[in-house]
Amino acid sequence: MAAQPDQETRAAAMTRVTELKKVRDQAHEDAEKAKAAADEVMWKAIAAELDAGNALQRDVVEATDFSRDHVLRRTKPYRKTT
Repeated sequence: MAAQPDQETRAAAMTRVTELKKVRDQAHEDAEKAKAAADEVMWKAIAAELDAGNALQRDVVEATDFSRDHVLRRTKPYRKTT
């Protein structure tokens, strides 16, 4: 059986583990921001296609495999209201 680490070794390991967790958390946060930005770009562009009359909502549904309701909710903030 291995000997128990002393307090100093344990404290140093905890410091390293804490730093690893911070790096991981930041990577997750950055990934979520990137996903949100990509979603916004896509939904704005889809809304523009719909507003221009280049596609119907059912075309978007077919191309994306999202439900009509989902497409409606996600494009609504970016649609022109006339």
